[in-house]
Amino acid sequence: MAFLGRSSELLLLIFYKLLLAAVQIVAGTLFLMVAFFIKHPTIIQAIHDIAVKDRLDQVINWFAQTIVSWQVEYQVVLQLGLILIALGVFSVIVAGGLWFKSEKMRLLALVVFGSLALYSIYHLATDFSILKLLTLGADLFIIYYFWKILPKHLHQ
Repeated sequence: MAFLGRSSELLLLIFYKLLLAAVQIVAGTLFLMVAFFIKHPTIIQAIHDIAVKDRLDQVINWFAQTIVSWQVEYQVVLQLGLILIALGVFSVIVAGGLWFKSEKMRLLALVVFGSLALYSIYHLATDFSILKLLTLGADLFIIYYFWKILPKHLHQ
């Protein structure tokens, strides 16, 4: 089945990349918001003083107090947020490249996902967990798709 000259598999991959980009950008934005609260603890105290009336205020108060209790470093949270936003922007670029059937974007995605897979292998070797194994499996599947299956769709 094809739509606008693209196969349904390619459209699903484009939709997946755009959905993943949205999730990554929202998560990155939340990390930046947490970094803001870590950097400005006086705002957390102000929230605590006024957040007693309704349930949403209580949830925000709980969230702010939890951030303080974790004692996470500002730079770590800030860098995680920026990395997530950058990955989201990269996913949008990959989706655009797939839409326009760019062979260069396919090669760039192979390099990036290959690097992520190598990083996952390193982390799996240093500290094994089922989640890391599943992440590596997902990376390897994406590499396989971009390497073997995607060229068929790009040349249609």
